[in-house]
This record gives sequence, structure tokens and C-alpha cells, in this order.
Amino acid sequence: MRRRHHTIQILIYSLIIAAAPLPGAVTMLVRDGHPIVDGVYVNGHGPYRFLVDTGSNVNLIDQKLAQLIGLTAAFQTELATSAGATGASGNKEVDVSLDSAKAADQEFLFRGLETIRRRWPDIQGVLGQWFLSRFDYTLDLRGKQLTFGKQDRSGTHTPFRMINGRLSFSTSLGDLILDSAADRLVLFGVKPDTRPDGRNELRTVAGSQQIGMAFSKPLTIDGRRIWRGDAVVLPNRTEPGVDGLLPLSLFKAVYVCNSEGYVVFE
Repeated sequence: MRRRHHTIQILIYSLIIAAAPLPGAVTMLVRDGHPIVDGVYVNGHGPYRFLVDTGSNVNLIDQKLAQLIGLTAAFQTELATSAGATGASGNKEVDVSLDSAKAADQEFLFRGLETIRRRWPDIQGVLGQWFLSRFDYTLDLRGKQLTFGKQDRSGTHTPFRMINGRLSFSTSLGDLILDSAADRLVLFGVKPDTRPDGRNELRTVAGSQQIGMAFSKPLTIDGRRIWRGDAVVLPNRTEPGVDGLLPLSLFKAVYVCNSEGYVVFE
């Protein structure tokens, strides 16, 4: 059987700002800068609470929940992340709905989500690009809402390209993957300013790896200064064509227009 490599990045940190939801929008929880939604239905079962992860090219569901609702393993594959790899089973004929957004024939991997649930015990799965790429949508961290559908939003239309099923952007720090599950900017294949000391680790659902830090890195996208600060560094390049992870929490909101291949950063 052909083996596929799926990548998910799970990191953690902060940004919580309140605002009233817009009519028709899905209200999000924003925990430490990460978007979480209630009301996910899997093959008609639910509602469940899922992390929304733009940096994952597949969906994940807790393996005990998968068994409880009758999802059976139809294939075996390898779940690869920037910090390791592990085996996983899955099914690619799953129906998913979140409010008005519905998608059939979704691929889910069944995994224990200990890395996520160690921090958020109520998370039951992850919605990744396999689901998100079917729609145009806005992730509004300030307003705490996820809105599906095409919108006319002002601002620079920044083009993206897909790398292994994820959104990649050309930046002053290289080609970065937009990752709503990353809490800090992460750079691959960069010499750190500090040596890994065994106390700092990048942890994902598939493993962990010691990290270093690079100080005062400037980030520019389309000529616009976005951020300057300290970045997490993995000395090895973990994936061809990918220079690092761009955390969603650097922005107030991001509109992803999959139908036309651009993003508006706010």
C-alpha cells in the first residue's frame, strides 16, 4: 500500500481578545492564540470540540472517540511532523459538518491526542486542510469567529502555494507554512543563537525534538513589516521546500480565499 506523509504541527502560547460574533459566523474559543470550535459533527455524531489547524494537511480524531462512533480503519499510514513520525490508521470516507460548512469523503487519522489534551483535555479532534481547503473562510482571532464563504476584504492579496496540502507564503525568512496551531514562529535549518539545553522541546503528536532560539528576526510579507522577535529554531530542515511555520496568532484575522489562491492578513 502506498504510504503518505501527513504533517501536523502542535505548539502552544497566547492571544485572547473578545468581540461580538457576526450573524452567521461560527463562534470560536481562542485559547493561547489557537482557534477551537464547538459543533463539529462526524458522520452525524456530535457535537464535538475540535482544534482548527491550518498547518495540518489531514483531520485527526481521538482514536477512542473514533471507535465509539463506529469509524473503522481502512488504511495504515505514517503521520510525519517536524519533531518525529509515528504510525496511524485512518478512514477517508467520513462526512463532516460545522454549521453551514459540510464536506463528504473526508480523510481522518485516528490518534491518541495526548500532546493536545495534556493542555486542553476537552479537545476531541483536529480540523486540518483536508476540510478547510474546501472553502473560502476567515479566521478572526480578535472577533473570535470563523466565517465560511467568499468575502470582499480590503488589504493586500498575498498569493499562496500549496506544499504537501498546506498554505505556504514567500517571506523575508523563507517559505513559511501558515500554522494556527503554532504558538511561535519556527525556522528550519537555521543556526540557533542558543544551543539546545535539553529543557526546551518542540512537541507534536508524533514526537518531540530539542530546540534553540534565534533572536530579533524581522518578518516581512509583500513588503509589509509584520513582526520582529525571537524565533524557535530547528537546526535540521525537516521538509523540502519549507523554511518554517508562520503562527496565525501574529495577526488579528486571516481571510483565506482558496477559490482564487490568495490570503488577506489583517
